[in-house]
Order: sequence, then C-alpha cells, then structure tokens
Amino acid sequence: MGRNLYRYRSFKDDWKEEAFGGIVEPSSPLYFNDPYDCGFCFQEDILNEILEKEDYIKVLEKYIPLKREEYDLIFSSNDIENAMQIVLQNRGKKLPDSLFKSLRNDVIECMDELKDAVRVVCLSETYDSMLMWSHYARNHTGYCIEYEFNKDDMYYSSLHQVRYTKDRFNISKKDILEGRKDIIDKTVCSKADVWSYEKEWRIVTENYIKTRPSKVDPKTRCVLYLKDNIKAFYLGAKINEKEKSEIIEFAKKNNRIVYQMILSANTYELRAERIDNV
Repeated sequence: MGRNLYRYRSFKDDWKEEAFGGIVEPSSPLYFNDPYDCGFCFQEDILNEILEKEDYIKVLEKYIPLKREEYDLIFSSNDIENAMQIVLQNRGKKLPDSLFKSLRNDVIECMDELKDAVRVVCLSETYDSMLMWSHYARNHTGYCIEYEFNKDDMYYSSLHQVRYTKDRFNISKKDILEGRKDIIDKTVCSKADVWSYEKEWRIVTENYIKTRPSKVDPKTRCVLYLKDNIKAFYLGAKINEKEKSEIIEFAKKNNRIVYQMILSANTYELRAERIDNV
C-alpha cells in the first residue's frame, strides 16, 4: 500500500516544468516561509562535539594573545573549558560571558550549515484545506498536484511526516555519538504546532552540491523527477480559464484525472468535483 500526497502550486513562469514535466526542485530549509522551521537546538554538552579546538582558541585569542605553551595546553587538553580557565587565571583574568556568546553564535552558524545540507519537497495529506489554497496557491487561483508513492517507489523511503510540537528538538552529545536514526525526523521535520493544519509530509534528500562537492558540477540543479507519480490535478476555485484548459488538455493526453475545487453549498468547506470529459 502506498501513500497519496498533495502539493499546492501557483502559476509561475516555469509552472509547466513541474506540472507537466514532473520536475520538482527541492528547497533549502533556510528559505522556508517560516524562519523557525527545522528549529532544533543543542544541549550544553554538545559544544565540544560541534566546535573544533581551533574554534575555541580562535575565539579566546580575540581577548588575549596566547603564548606557545598556553596554546599547547589548551590544544592537548581533554577538558578544553577547564584549560581555558587555567590560562586565564594565570593571567589574572576570567572567562568573559561574551566568549561563550561568540561560541554559541558559531553553533547557530553550524545549525544553518546542517539545514543547508538537505533539500526538501513539501507535501500535504489534504487537497481541500482552505488555508493551504489561500497561502500556497495564490488565493485559490492556482492548482494542486496529487502524487502517488508506492512502496517500491524510489522516493517512498525519503518520505517523512512532519512533527508538530511546542518544543524544539534538543540535540545532545549522546544523539551525535550514537547516530540516532530518527535525527532527520526530529530536526528537518519538526515544526511549530501552529502549522499543524498543513498536515505536512516531506521528501528529504541531500544537497548534493554541498555534501558531495568533488563529484557534482556546481551548476547542476538538484531536482526530483516525479512525472510518473502524478495521479491527478485539482484546480483552484478561481483559476484562470487559460491555465485550466492547458491542464485539462495535458490530462487528456496523459491519462490523468482533473478535479475542480468548489465551495460547498451550505458550509465553508471545499469539495472536489471531477471533470468528466477528462
């Protein structure tokens, strides 16, 4: 048994590439409309796992020039913060709060790098969300694509259900050392619970240009080919006749189903009415 998921779209200049060609370009989480999407955070014990000793030394040298023996002491220590304390105490100083603020800024940059190491295609469980049609299909003037993913499909294993929560996932040193299998679900697929109406699923893939720079041409587009997964089109309640006719014509030639979204007679619910001549 597979899974059917939906993608709300607007009519941009290159819309046919996705709608008719099935070419989908995943996005970086850094550029999602919710800037806090994928907003995981780190426990205090993880600083040493993320930051190299050189990072600590570089930050410390902003405050005092290190002697060779001080550099060696810090670099060879298993407890780098304690070694830094010793060096500063010998100088009659103490660790400034701004140093740790600087280190945490480095961690934030690291978070951004982790986010940008993946690419995401956003999908939904539902095709009849009033809010989704308004937000992602340009006030109901766009369309929605239904994709069918079977278990033997190459993208099926890359599907992840979004987790809606009030709390950001807090990555610990143990999580990194043990290589948690659910780390993608907990980080790339975590979102504030106010977005739960989206009922989102994500296809998560690598940013190949970033993770395999020596093997990929920087000009290469990271795209997915989903034409064979397209099952149906849902047309927005306020779609233009030109685009509507083009989708219907494509569907006829390629054995796809087309539905017209209309407002229910007595409620604010949307319903899909199949266009019979397709």
